[in-house]
Amino acid sequence: MVATACTEKLGSGRACPDLCPIQEVFIADTTIQGVVVDSTVFAGPAIGSEPRILLATRADGSIDLRGVVRFDTLPSTFSLTKSGTAVTDTIRGVLQSRLVLIAGDTSTRFIPKGDSVVIAAYDVDTTGVPDTAVAPVAALFVPSRKLGEGRFPSALAVDTMRIPLNDSIVGARMVGHGRLRIGLRIESGGNTTIRLSSTSGGSEPMLKYRAFSGADTTSKDTLLTWFPTSRSPADDKVVEAQLADYTLVVKGTPPPPPGVFAVGGIPGRRTYLAFDVPKRLLDSTQIVRATLRLTQLPSPTAQPQDTASLEALLGTAKAVVGDIAKRTLFHEPVTYDATGRIIGAISGLPQVRLKTDTTAVRSIEVAPILRRWSGVDSTVVPHTIVLQLPTEGTDLTELWFYSLESSSTTRPTLQITYVPRNAPGIP
Repeated sequence: MVATACTEKLGSGRACPDLCPIQEVFIADTTIQGVVVDSTVFAGPAIGSEPRILLATRADGSIDLRGVVRFDTLPSTFSLTKSGTAVTDTIRGVLQSRLVLIAGDTSTRFIPKGDSVVIAAYDVDTTGVPDTAVAPVAALFVPSRKLGEGRFPSALAVDTMRIPLNDSIVGARMVGHGRLRIGLRIESGGNTTIRLSSTSGGSEPMLKYRAFSGADTTSKDTLLTWFPTSRSPADDKVVEAQLADYTLVVKGTPPPPPGVFAVGGIPGRRTYLAFDVPKRLLDSTQIVRATLRLTQLPSPTAQPQDTASLEALLGTAKAVVGDIAKRTLFHEPVTYDATGRIIGAISGLPQVRLKTDTTAVRSIEVAPILRRWSGVDSTVVPHTIVLQLPTEGTDLTELWFYSLESSSTTRPTLQITYVPRNAPGIP
């Protein structure tokens, strides 16, 4: 373990020499490598559980995020009024079918200024492939399967977007008691990001249509609405419900190179840091300050002015949990306010707002976490910190830092300022 240290003495004030004997407090400052394990893992969220569907492209082709909306059950009848009486009739076809999308969290939307965005819809229904498969579904985005597209000026792509669909295909699926799975892709190019509300987020996409039952296709009956549903996998009802709509990650944020760990991005990444802090510092001193120093480098997908809120959380996983990816799921409970800021955590540490396209040494205060390690047997509960972003898996923003595998000048270090636990007070 590499360590450096210095001390300073603070004498008691001379304002009361007759009342108080002059005492000295030794404040020590030491810098140690501290971090003995740093590992980046994919933490999720699980496919389909995202609160938003994220569509994104980059001009250089480095990012390709699409969406899938499932209508695994479709209506075969509809209600209408004949001679003043409400009746139920069989669907023979549809008119004016469209997919309605609700924009979500427009603060992270990015469309080149002055441009419009084109979102195309495809028939991506297939059989014989796993529900979470990516490549077989991505291969179905071909011209012969195109259902329609919508072009939206940048000012309109912040609210409700309607994509007209092929009435013949939609109607045939209803008549044949089939299903409709719609794939969504941005086709206007450039660096574009759109977040759409999903079933998991509370405002799901909708299928709108007008049904008819006979030769008269000019019916003016009420515009009908149908919502997404999934009917697979049948052996897992939770996943089945989540897959009603989801982000299809064809090409997400690139993995970090050797010597670098990443936090955030898509798929969502967390970093697990395990520490070896001398027991005497944790149990026999009062830690005044502890600073985790990380050397940041620019994320390759960073856009100008992108920022991310880094969270350093107390890890609580026991040593019996052998999978590091699973260990990152165990940390102090955290609650957020409406803006996504931490408002409740055991350690009380705030988020640290950082630009994503910067090279800099970052100082993360972690003293409350080290105090929690006092008296904790690290062979039972390892002394760990989990680094994460609140937007993991739902936003492209990420942070890159040099890891233990980098040079001695850029790898993580821990600076600790402390006093002996029995040090006298200073009046």
